[in-house]
Amino acid sequence: MKLYKYSLLLVLPLTVLVSCKKSAFVETNINPSTLVNVDPGAQFLYAARSFPNDFEYYYDILRDINAWMQYTTGNTGNSAGFNRPGGNFNYRYGNYYNNIGTPLVDIQHIIAKMSDADKAARVYEGAIASIYLAQATFYCSDINGSIVYGQGFQARYGGTLTPTYDVQQKIFDTLDAQIKAAVTTLETKQSVGQIYYKTYDPFFTNSDTAAYVNNWIKAANALRLKIAMRLMKRDPNKLKSIAQDVLADANQMSSIGDSWVLLVGPTYADQLGNYNPTGFLAAKPMIDFMNAYSDPRLPFYYRKNGAGLYVGSPTSPDICALPANQALYTSPNNPFSSLQHRLFTPNYDEADGQGTGSGIGFFPVLTYAEYCFIRADLAARGYTSDVASDWYNKGVTASIKFYDARAKDAKISDYAAVADGDITVYLNQPGIAFNAATATEQIACQAYLDFFRQPAEAWAWWKRTGFPNTTSVVAWSPLKANGADVVLARRPVFTPYSAADANYANQKAAYDAMLAQPGFGASLDDFTGRIWWDQ
Repeated sequence: MKLYKYSLLLVLPLTVLVSCKKSAFVETNINPSTLVNVDPGAQFLYAARSFPNDFEYYYDILRDINAWMQYTTGNTGNSAGFNRPGGNFNYRYGNYYNNIGTPLVDIQHIIAKMSDADKAARVYEGAIASIYLAQATFYCSDINGSIVYGQGFQARYGGTLTPTYDVQQKIFDTLDAQIKAAVTTLETKQSVGQIYYKTYDPFFTNSDTAAYVNNWIKAANALRLKIAMRLMKRDPNKLKSIAQDVLADANQMSSIGDSWVLLVGPTYADQLGNYNPTGFLAAKPMIDFMNAYSDPRLPFYYRKNGAGLYVGSPTSPDICALPANQALYTSPNNPFSSLQHRLFTPNYDEADGQGTGSGIGFFPVLTYAEYCFIRADLAARGYTSDVASDWYNKGVTASIKFYDARAKDAKISDYAAVADGDITVYLNQPGIAFNAATATEQIACQAYLDFFRQPAEAWAWWKRTGFPNTTSVVAWSPLKANGADVVLARRPVFTPYSAADANYANQKAAYDAMLAQPGFGASLDDFTGRIWWDQ
């Protein structure tokens, strides 16, 4: 997890993200171009730098999920209807088919066309691409349910232009087997020396090849656990079986240095671009909790107001709309805290004398802290023989240390390091100290705090566990709009193809099948309905 030494934006030309999600994979598959003499590493780098899609951050995260999860509000609070996904929501879908899945699948075909000697030297490269492809596929299906996968990305290689959709249950099964096979490959010594992505891999760039491969094995095992957690409502026995199988492998994450994270230069997430958090305010539930417990992450997440205090904006639309509060939002002395700009855009000009352009940005995929909370949750629910309290404490500690390192690298204003003693004090407080009687709630709430830069995963944990809520240790505010309860989104609004689309019949069959599931919702635009794993 080291900073890639070149600006990712300068290595490969950008492509234009196709904003029309509904035909993304079709547009990709009818591309008649072929890849000749392309290094697999170049394709891997392109897929890697496409992971944090700026349009997804702009529309999905900053303007929707962050507000739903009560991390932030808009600069005048939340309005009625803020719970409805915006018209551009679900950028992850098009990004997967256009910018991530395609180059990763290309790698397999590029290697397959090589000489036997070259193919034998790139076995590990193929396995690593397979792991990343599994993560990207899981992320897309996670909110979209049935998607094209098995027959996808193959048209240019003789496959169909009208691929069928795979149901989510099948996708999860396929991905688990795919990741397990890749781990087996990486743990098997090859008869010839292996070629590695090295500087083409901005996730893990360890100069020691054995350590580099081990980073990917650890990340893959953690990913298997993460996907298996989605089976908790649907197939707990399979979840338990996968967890036990994964944990039988000695190669597991053990420190924040094992985290699967994209670290980028200061211009990657430019302050003038779509990652800019200006215009969003700290949400009251987060501020109240972090203030009450002197959470060491508070100054890393949010900035003090003009009076030197941390003050959160109300999250309920009815409270935000009160004349007294609207007057506060529009006042020159607006009392509400904003987000810590440089944690999102490290070249942000804070006028603090440190200048701009020298901080390091980051985009987590699957961190050690998340891995710890997964293991704590599994243990607390009896799926494993782990000690839940140990993994809970490791998770909280890892989260604080991770954000401490990221805040330092981002050069946030007035950075002050967190001492180990500060973490110990935090963990020993009533309400924070592990309590077996409220274990799953505490674990979920601390995971929620950790997911500040992974709000899509916070959304998933909330759907899976029901935490946070209005009575949990991190207490959300009740949400009302015009006196009625606000129901948060659980999935996107789906837009069907036109009947003239080449793949209309296959998409319609997939959507009809999802609509037949009792919890999916009565219509494609019922964003309160539930994807298969959430039912």
